[in-house]
Amino acid sequence: MTKRIAGHRGNSARSVLVGLSISLAGFLYGIDTGIIASTIAHDSFKRYMYGPSMDNASIQAGIVSGYYAGYAVGSGASAYTMDRISRRWTLLLGCCLSVIGAVLQAAAVNPAMIIVGRAFSGSSTGFVYPTAPVYLAELSLAENRGFLVGLKGLMNTIGFLIAGFIGYAGAFAYGDLQWRIPLATQGPPALLLAILTAFLPYSPRWLAQRERYSDAKKVMYSLHGHRGDDVVEAEFSEMCEQIRREAGSNKMENFKKLFTRQYIRRTLLACLIVNMQKLSGSNVLQNYQSILYTSLGYKGNAVLLIGALYGFSAVIGQIINVFFTADHWTRRKTVISGSYTLALLLAVETALSYFYADGVDPNGSRAAVAFIFLFAFAYSFFFNSVGWVLVAEIFPLGLRGVGVGFSVFTQSITAIWLSYAASIAFDVISWRFYFVFIAANLFAGTIYLLYLPETRFLTLEEVAVMFGDEVVTREDIKANRAESPEGLGRKEQTEATSDHVEKTTR
Repeated sequence: MTKRIAGHRGNSARSVLVGLSISLAGFLYGIDTGIIASTIAHDSFKRYMYGPSMDNASIQAGIVSGYYAGYAVGSGASAYTMDRISRRWTLLLGCCLSVIGAVLQAAAVNPAMIIVGRAFSGSSTGFVYPTAPVYLAELSLAENRGFLVGLKGLMNTIGFLIAGFIGYAGAFAYGDLQWRIPLATQGPPALLLAILTAFLPYSPRWLAQRERYSDAKKVMYSLHGHRGDDVVEAEFSEMCEQIRREAGSNKMENFKKLFTRQYIRRTLLACLIVNMQKLSGSNVLQNYQSILYTSLGYKGNAVLLIGALYGFSAVIGQIINVFFTADHWTRRKTVISGSYTLALLLAVETALSYFYADGVDPNGSRAAVAFIFLFAFAYSFFFNSVGWVLVAEIFPLGLRGVGVGFSVFTQSITAIWLSYAASIAFDVISWRFYFVFIAANLFAGTIYLLYLPETRFLTLEEVAVMFGDEVVTREDIKANRAESPEGLGRKEQTEATSDHVEKTTR
């Protein structure tokens, strides 16, 4: 394999701008999940939704898990819409649902209305969150895939950080406005992404699947033409040959293929990778951090401020990952070391939570908060990007949309029961709940060590070789050129095919 240039310096300004636009999907997820963490901490919200007792674990669990119920519906549907209407318009559909969800939540008059609003917001991210990494991976070259897909993770952490400070600022508003205005802020980012979809290119692989070869090549040249004709032509030819080899299956056949002997390893790995985003403990700590800080003796606005500062750790970890490690560390090294690191940090957090519960020692409480921040940094550094890179690249094109959609659907099911159980678990068994996440991280790290191949610097077509697929190589393409009776090169053959397709569709 030839040596490739890694990192953001290999990207054109246009590809970075397109990547940032698509990555607003991550921002939506960050602000949607971040804003509820501060919302359920406001006394005005508790009084309005829970009544005079200001405490109802079941309703609180319903509000948090309702989001993931919608997420399950959206992610399941995205497996279909990504291929049917394109990655581009799937983002637009998700944005429309996000605006509806924001309106319902901001105007909520009872728990049922806010749960429905959270379900709409969840369904919106169910559409956009799995679509973004697939879209970004298909628009990038092999050596820059980690950087471009990592932008989504960066925007995710920035969205969560901003949500934390919006929630903190809400404490200085009056009455119900403390939480209504923050919940309404979920709408503007969705509107912005909806507008930007009008200017985004289609995925070249999606276009080539529909035999729109000329359009696919134009997209690749517009994004990567600065790398030279040879680079673009080689990637384009390999992509088209592999698409022709995989052609012929409908969506139901593709779904069934996920569970065949040939693809089951990839399906299980993808499901493990995305489910570990919840079972690692990151999601629970993020959504219920106000409860954790209260258990450590913090009260009132101090809880909201600490929650806002929590987001800084994730942003710093993500920045370091995107600009310095995403395309420099191997995928295996990142997820294996990351899993064991998270297990270690949670073990320390468990001990601190046991010895310093209820703020009996201020220094101990501060140490416990510090390790929660360290966990946020480590999760963002190790997993917030590379997990989505892996899931997007390990499936072949024909199975990528349905494979990523299905794996995210299983993630949403995990998120539903976990977010509901967490609200009750922290109330009943408190710090002992951490043992679930410690065990899950140790298990995941071991599975990655034994079964996950290395995919860095491979084209999306070359990744299939690591899983034993029969694929078209660039050597095959060169041989086909030499043996072609017309003596045409791949570029001319593809253009001829494009012309033929265009003529027959007129």
